This record gives sequence, structure tokens and C-alpha cells, in this order.
Amino acid sequence: MKVKDICSLGTVHIPMSCNLQEAATQMRDQHVGTLVVTSGGSTNRIAGIVTDRDIVLKAVTRTISPKELLVTDVMTPYVVAVDADADVAEAMQTMSCHGIRRLPVTNAEQDIVGVLSLDDVIGALGQDLALLASIIRCEQNRERSGSVQTPLHV
Repeated sequence: MKVKDICSLGTVHIPMSCNLQEAATQMRDQHVGTLVVTSGGSTNRIAGIVTDRDIVLKAVTRTISPKELLVTDVMTPYVVAVDADADVAEAMQTMSCHGIRRLPVTNAEQDIVGVLSLDDVIGALGQDLALLASIIRCEQNRERSGSVQTPLHV
């Protein structure tokens, strides 16, 4: 399974010139806890990543107004990303090695095209496991009904 098959496309990103108030508003309005910070302009190059946790721990708990700080003041500047064509197993390994739950997804030109979250991976794997369980139940039901036939070999 490829990352591009299960990631959230059209990810929410914010220019690095925005303040934390704008970032928090964007998170609320888009129902996300992470924003990819971009360099702005015509490209969607990744400059960093900012989370709701970053805003709370680096600004709110220090009683600094979210209007006074830019996202660049609290973002993580060194972002690990994954190529859209990478295997999900590779992405999970990257998440594990770096202790992160979300990976920006990039295309061949290194533009951001989405975000792969741990929730996306769990959902996809859950669907695969449900399909496997369905296959097993179907076979068990056929065995119980006595209609088991020898499969055809192609």
C-alpha cells in the first residue's frame, strides 16, 4: 500500500509569516492539530511544522500573547517528510524512528501534497484486517453449510 493511497490530501498549511493566533484559528476552523508551515509565495515548500501542543507549551503557558509570536518562533524547523509514492511500511518505520505521529507527504518536486497521520495508517490497516476477517468468516460459513468445493487453480 502506498502513502498516497491513504494520506489526507490537500493538507492545511500556513505561511511562516503568520502569528500563533492565526495558526490556532486555522487549526480550529479546519479541525486539525497540526499545520505544515510553508515558505510562502508560489511554492508549497515545507519550512517547518507547528502543533497545537507547540502553541500551548511555547506560548500560552508562558503567558505570551499568541498575537505576539510568529509560527516560526515555535515551529519545529527540521521536518521529516515522506514521499507520496513510498510504501506505508516505510512511513511507519520513519514515524517509529523519529517518535512522531504525523508526516508531511511530498511529491517528486518536494512540494507538500498531504499529511499522513497515525490515524490514517490505523484506519487503512483496520480495513485490511476487517477484510481478512470477512474472508475467514465466509470460508467458515461455507464449511459449516457443507458447500466447500475444491478451488479452481488458474
